[in-house]
Amino acid sequence: MVLLAGLFLYLTSSSQITRQNLTSWTLINPTNKKPLPNYLKELNDPKLIHAFVPGSIYTDLAMNGLIEDPFFGTNEQNLQWIDTSTILYQNIFFASSSLLNRKKIDLVFEGIDTYSNIYLNGQWIGSTDNMFRTWTFPVKHMIKEGENEIWVQIRSNKKITDSIAKSQLPLVRPDNNRVYARKAQYQFGWDWGPTYTAGGIWKPVHIEAYDNLSLSKVKQQYRDMLNRKRKRDMKLIQKKDSIGTSFYFQKNGKPIYMQGANWIPMEAFPGRVTEEKYKSLLELAKLANMNMLRVWGGGIYESDYFYDLCDSMGIYVWQDFMFAGGMYPTDKNFLQNVKAEIKEQIERLRHHPCIVLWCGNNEIEEAWKNWGWQNQFNIHNKDSIQIWD
Repeated sequence: MVLLAGLFLYLTSSSQITRQNLTSWTLINPTNKKPLPNYLKELNDPKLIHAFVPGSIYTDLAMNGLIEDPFFGTNEQNLQWIDTSTILYQNIFFASSSLLNRKKIDLVFEGIDTYSNIYLNGQWIGSTDNMFRTWTFPVKHMIKEGENEIWVQIRSNKKITDSIAKSQLPLVRPDNNRVYARKAQYQFGWDWGPTYTAGGIWKPVHIEAYDNLSLSKVKQQYRDMLNRKRKRDMKLIQKKDSIGTSFYFQKNGKPIYMQGANWIPMEAFPGRVTEEKYKSLLELAKLANMNMLRVWGGGIYESDYFYDLCDSMGIYVWQDFMFAGGMYPTDKNFLQNVKAEIKEQIERLRHHPCIVLWCGNNEIEEAWKNWGWQNQFNIHNKDSIQIWD
């Protein structure tokens, strides 16, 4: 393990990879009511406000004193206009000659919520459509020495999902149009939380310059080495018996009694969760004698720090994929998007010894069989193929 750590430190040293974090962001105040231009250069002196990245549009507006506390009283009802707004983030950064001398330069967004168009120095470089994926854009040919400008246009999650649903008529999927978006499902409203569907840049952004391997590839090689070294001593036991099928875990051949909780996102706006909050809550779980947490499928794939803490504290993790209580699309584009998401998350997390189970979703089969949807939508037996395909 010491040799692996040494190799990782060498490969990620400044001589191999240059990383420049982009932290100074502003955004156009959506309450300004100015029309969006055909292109950003047509903006006529918009009002820019400070933005916090990682963060969300709600926290940015609140911190700038432009809206009331989203969690106070009935403010949720008064802030639904934000869900249909377009958000424009701006970042101005400086690129040095040494950075430009590298063979490859990438602009990396570790997480954007959710539908966006990204521009660098007046040129469109790409779009995003999945909150759970890292988005990497080669920009060697666009970046220049000195000042550079990034604009990120984040479109309304609600408008897009409603538009997709309308295009599917007469087919109506049960529950909520949220199923069309690869986004934290709880943000569309849940029985324990508010409805705040608008997004933001919810994870860090950085410039990465290198000659051979990118930072993400080096990290993945390191994770893969750890995964190969991982000791697999946990086993899920499912055996038929007189009343059904067993469901318990064994470690080194001995049964373990699991006790724990359902882990939902710590914040309505996950971009502002701190390492201190993670540590505090997991320590409370440990003090309550919990030895397993189930990361719920209506939330997010948690941060690396969460799983590192679970590893160190001896807390096992039941990991859901991010699907919950809905009938999801199966068209080609949706499935390709999901495939990329799941590949990234499995490769990121599989080396953690705390993860002992991957579960496909939260309550989808239960919902289909027992929540009355088949009667409500008059879809039965072979006709159910409409909803699944």
